[in-house]
Amino acid sequence: MTSYFSKNTVFSGLFFFFVLFSLFVLRPFRNTIAANIGTSDLPFYLLIIVIVMLLVNPIYSLIVSKVRLSKLVPSIYGFFILCLCGFYFTYNYFPEILAVKTFFYVWYNIFNFFVVAIFWAMTVNSFDIEDGKKFFGIISGFGSLGASCGGALVDGFLYDKENLSLLIAVSSLLLAIFFSSRVQREEVALNTSGDNMLVAGLIPSSALEQFSQIRTNSLIRQFVLYAFVWTCLSTALWFFQLEIINNYTNDSAEKTRIFGRADSIVPLITLFVQIFLTASVLRSKVLGIKFVLTVYGLIFSLAFLAVSGYFSDYLLASSAVLIFLILQGVMRPFEYGLNKPAREAVYTTLNSKEKYKSTVFIDTFTNRFGDASGGLLFNMLFSLGLVAYIAPLAIIPLAIYLMYLGLGISKSVSVVKSK
Repeated sequence: MTSYFSKNTVFSGLFFFFVLFSLFVLRPFRNTIAANIGTSDLPFYLLIIVIVMLLVNPIYSLIVSKVRLSKLVPSIYGFFILCLCGFYFTYNYFPEILAVKTFFYVWYNIFNFFVVAIFWAMTVNSFDIEDGKKFFGIISGFGSLGASCGGALVDGFLYDKENLSLLIAVSSLLLAIFFSSRVQREEVALNTSGDNMLVAGLIPSSALEQFSQIRTNSLIRQFVLYAFVWTCLSTALWFFQLEIINNYTNDSAEKTRIFGRADSIVPLITLFVQIFLTASVLRSKVLGIKFVLTVYGLIFSLAFLAVSGYFSDYLLASSAVLIFLILQGVMRPFEYGLNKPAREAVYTTLNSKEKYKSTVFIDTFTNRFGDASGGLLFNMLFSLGLVAYIAPLAIIPLAIYLMYLGLGISKSVSVVKSK
C-alpha cells in the first residue's frame, strides 16, 4: 500500500477537506440550537440519537455487505445530500418552527458521525499502521483546513444565512464523493458467507456482524469502552462550555458567531499539530501511540480543573469567550491532531470487515452512547446539589480511568505488532 502514498494521501486529504467543510458550514447552527435547547434538556435529544444510531447501524452493515465498496460513499453521502435538500426547502417554508430546528439537531449528529466514520473506514483500508503514523496527520490536516474554511465562512458571512449554508454543504459533499472515487484502495469482499441465512428468522447475519466482531476481538472491545469514556468526558465538558456561553449572551446570532469563530481558529491550531507534530509523536519510540492514548485522560483532568476555576471566580471569571476558546483550542487539536490519528492507525491492524463495520459502529453508536451518558452525568451532578465549580471536579476520576484504558490498548497493539 506504500506505493499508493502520494496519490492516496492527496486525494484522501481532499476527500476529507470537503467532508469537514460540509460539516463546519452547518456546525455553528447546530451548536446554537444546542445552546438554545439548554443543558437540562439536551440529554433527551442525545438519547434519541443513540436509539437512531442503534437502529441504523445494522442497516449500514447490511448495505456494506451488499454493495461494492466503490459505491459505498456515493450511496451513503447521496442519501445525506437528499436530506440537506429537504432541510433547505423546509426552512424556506417553516424557518422559525422549533420542531424543525430540533429535528435538524438530531439529524446533524447522525450525519456528522456517519460521514466522518465512513471516510476513515475507507482511508484505513488504503494504509498500513506505519503509513498511518506517517500520513494520517497530513490527511487530517486537509480536514482541519476544510473545517477552518467552513467556520470562517459562517463567522464572517453565513451566521444568519442557514439556507445558503445548506446549499454550500450539498456542493461540498458532491466534491467529497468525487475525490473519494480518485483514491486507490483494494476492493475487498465484505459479503458474509451465509448471508442468506436469517438470524432469528428475520435479520440477515451480515446486518449484525459488527456485534460478533466486538465479542470475538478483545482490541475492538477495549476500543468500545475507550470510545464510550472519552465521549462521555467530552460531552460533559461541552455542556460546561455551553453554560459558559449561555451565561455570556442570550442572542442566537451572537452565539453562532462565537461558535463560528472557534470553528475558524481552532482547526488552524489543529492543522499545525497535524502537519508538524502528529507523525513525529506517533512514530516516536519515547512517546508514540501509547503516550497519546494514555495522556488524554490527564488533559481532560486539566480541562475540568480550568472549568472549576472559571465558575469559582478564580480563573478568567470575566472572560467567558476567552475561556471557551482556550478549552476549544486545547481539546479539539489534541483529539483531531493526535488522538484520532492514533486510533485510526491502530484500526489499520484490523481485518477489512472489522474496519468497515466495527470501527463505524464505534464511531457512531458507541460515541453517541457516550455523548448521551456524558449529558446525563452532567445533569446528575447538579441534581445531587453540586455547585458549578465542584461538579467538574467530580468527573476527574473518570478521566483518570481513561488513562488506564489507553494504557491497556497500547499493550494490546504491541502484542498485535509482535505477531
